[in-house]
Amino acid sequence: MDEHEDGMAARGPDAEEREMQEGKRERQVPVGEAIRQRKRAQDAEARLAEMGERLGEMERDLSAAREALDAAERARQIDAALADADAVDLETARLLTEMAVSQMDEPDVRLAVEELRRRKGFLFRRRRTGTGAATGAIASPGRGRVMEAARAAAGSGDRAALLAYLRARRNGD
Repeated sequence: MDEHEDGMAARGPDAEEREMQEGKRERQVPVGEAIRQRKRAQDAEARLAEMGERLGEMERDLSAAREALDAAERARQIDAALADADAVDLETARLLTEMAVSQMDEPDVRLAVEELRRRKGFLFRRRRTGTGAATGAIASPGRGRVMEAARAAAGSGDRAALLAYLRARRNGD
């Protein structure tokens, strides 16, 4: 027999059981307190999972908002460039420009509009190249008729006057 067994034999089985029970009592937490701690831990884990989901959702929302902001800024740049280039059909020109910009490695709106103007010139007004008194004299009377038709349409509110204005504007009268 070794020393450990000798000591146990001297004390007996009852002494050993008492020591184990006393040790357990010292380590044991009251049942009510253990239940409360376990419930708090479960609640904290549930809140952590919920916060993780909310964080992921907010990150997705932020990403979507950034994409929408970038798209709106690009649309504004395209509209400004098309207005500067005197686009006749703004919507069609915008769609074609957006497609061209999306296919570029480095998006450049001005370059895309210039390329669109070269390829599809019918989407833009022709720029007047002539200078001098003759050009101004020719353009001036037509412009006056359009302005006169516009004033008549705005003043009367009549559909026929509006149509006359639109025809004059289209024909450049």
